[in-house]
Amino acid sequence: MSTTDRANWPCERCTFVNEGIDLTCAMCFLTRTDAKDLPVQWEWRANPDQWIPYDLASSSELEDSYQRKKAVIVPKQGYFATVPDRYEVRFNYTTGRFQQYNLSSGGTRRVRRIGNDDNSILQPVAFEQVTSEDSCIICLDTFKDPSSVSSDQQIVKLPPCRGHYFHRSCVAAAIKLKDECPMCKKKLDY
Repeated sequence: MSTTDRANWPCERCTFVNEGIDLTCAMCFLTRTDAKDLPVQWEWRANPDQWIPYDLASSSELEDSYQRKKAVIVPKQGYFATVPDRYEVRFNYTTGRFQQYNLSSGGTRRVRRIGNDDNSILQPVAFEQVTSEDSCIICLDTFKDPSSVSSDQQIVKLPPCRGHYFHRSCVAAAIKLKDECPMCKKKLDY
């Protein structure tokens, strides 16, 4: 899926037909399965147990601002185009905490970035820490010396787990769809 892919898509859970730009179903909030293929996904916290991805245009605008190290932006793409100048997104790079601020009501929501390049979530594991019997729990391939593989094949673990090792690209895709370790189901909080 790319940010230029605008074909409407049916939800796999409720069959509602959604706009191509949306990463979640507008009816039941199920995350679109191919969202796992995006290198970066931005999400807002609807409640303590639920994170909802921004649409493609909003995510792209947030990622651009994040890469440029902006402290505050007033987003104008995607959903934000329908409510101009109502929100700002604040980036605190020191704490890694981001928030969406409603300029009308003063309410705030947490915002987070899930990127394949994020070492705070996808914590690198030294090749020497794994045994020859260890393999990626998702694709079941054995781990190879990091000097001979791409960064997508780097060995990583998730913060709440011990002994569950993955290839970076495998687990990044999994956690974009569900906020938990694919092995032990421990909830991720980041």
